[in-house]
Amino acid sequence: MHPWAKLVGKAIYANMLPNDLLSSQISIERASDLFKRYVELVEIENHSYCNRTCWFCPNVFMDRRSVNHLMSDTLFDKIIHDLQTIDYSQTLVWSRYHEPMADDSIYARVSKARRRLPKAYLVITSNGDYLNKRSLARLEDSGLDRLLLDLYLPDHKEHDPAELESSLEKFRKRTELVLEERATREYVISGSPIKITMGAPIYTKENMSTRGGLMDLPKSKTYTRLAACFAPIHHVVIDYNGKGMLCCQARSDASQHADSIIMDLNKPENTLFHFYRALGPARAGLVSPGLKCGICVTCDRSDDGPDKLARNRTVAAILRASGLSKGVEAAKVRGGKRRYE
Repeated sequence: MHPWAKLVGKAIYANMLPNDLLSSQISIERASDLFKRYVELVEIENHSYCNRTCWFCPNVFMDRRSVNHLMSDTLFDKIIHDLQTIDYSQTLVWSRYHEPMADDSIYARVSKARRRLPKAYLVITSNGDYLNKRSLARLEDSGLDRLLLDLYLPDHKEHDPAELESSLEKFRKRTELVLEERATREYVISGSPIKITMGAPIYTKENMSTRGGLMDLPKSKTYTRLAACFAPIHHVVIDYNGKGMLCCQARSDASQHADSIIMDLNKPENTLFHFYRALGPARAGLVSPGLKCGICVTCDRSDDGPDKLARNRTVAAILRASGLSKGVEAAKVRGGKRRYE
């Protein structure tokens, strides 16, 4: 697709969004319906622990190793129950700032999600350190659909071909899986019914994320975001402690991100749909023209186009008056690939 075609498509999409999606003054029933129509990815943390402290991640200076806090059974069951009520058929991924396979509870929880969400696409992202023949068999038994692996080489040795080959060989011996390089440093893995791929990324201060301003990068001082962002429309993020977050770049254990905590889902009265409704004003700000604020100001993720291609009130009102906007929403049916397929 030509870059300008993508930008125009993004502008049209921004103006076709229903006003209800940008408001917190709607019923929970309406919020539930919008969630089912628009959410493509629910991302959660099973616990707080990560076994690595990579230089390109805030975990290098934020403690995720001393104590492991497990997401409560009550909270996990609530998330699964809420998704079950809408027959959720999109992606549920265990990811964020923890290593999902570092705690054995992950297997039972994937199994529970599989039983109660038969149509959902279940995914784990992992550094692969805990993957071996036994743990792989447990993942297969749990009903996991997809395993996304990142092979992290020792800090600042990412370019070393000897380090890469050594790490790949250790992975092969530990798992007895077969790796086929499909692109530079990207591998398709066979030997399991789970769809598994692995990358060996090379992060630099130019291509990595500022993580909502947590990482001290040169571009944080020169870049300010004007582009629209659709992340809180399609992506719902919940930390291990039950905090519903603005997006995947935000983290509830960072004091600098306190304003990005949208809702505490530990409270009995708060469901996923209350959380999604509460995201409405943030969505409105992120799809509108103008400088983005808070942790978004230095975020260059999915910066596809200039500010003038964001939502325009006049254009959106015309589309709404024409009935075209409602027709598109009514016709919105999930199809094609799900996230990470």
